[in-house]
Amino acid sequence: MVLTLYTFALLFISALAVAMAVSGWASPLETALFYLRQPESRWAVGAVGAVFFLVSARLLYLAFRRRPSAAVVHAAPLGEVRISLGAVENLVSRVARGMKGVREVRVGSEVRRGRLYLSLRLEVGPEVVIPELADALQKEVVQQVRQVVGTEVAGVSVQVKDIVGRTRLE
Repeated sequence: MVLTLYTFALLFISALAVAMAVSGWASPLETALFYLRQPESRWAVGAVGAVFFLVSARLLYLAFRRRPSAAVVHAAPLGEVRISLGAVENLVSRVARGMKGVREVRVGSEVRRGRLYLSLRLEVGPEVVIPELADALQKEVVQQVRQVVGTEVAGVSVQVKDIVGRTRLE
């Protein structure tokens, strides 16, 4: 919300500056200078400028701060093993694409309270029975993640976003 308002304000100010520069339209500039000469108006302009400065500083901080990457963590005898959620998602995507009838898949993952949750959004072919495919896919994903990553999956949600009509050559 703040970013949207900030963007619109900067868009307006930028458009005004371009219009003044291109057309020689000096009246807004003269009006701004008039208000800057008034002591009570300077406080308002300073307050608006301070708000823009603080919002800019906050947005820069958020853009460049380092966030710890989400990962599945295992304690090993010689140290910690971290497997990124991106790697887990790639594995799950390959498992899902290998299932008959799955045309497209998008995988999401998150770790909550130390437990791994996966969500799959699928496009499937018209030849599949969706409840059977979802059940088989959930079981296969849990088994593969347990075998490859070495962690239990707390939940696998499957959402079918489309049933596509064309069949894929196999």
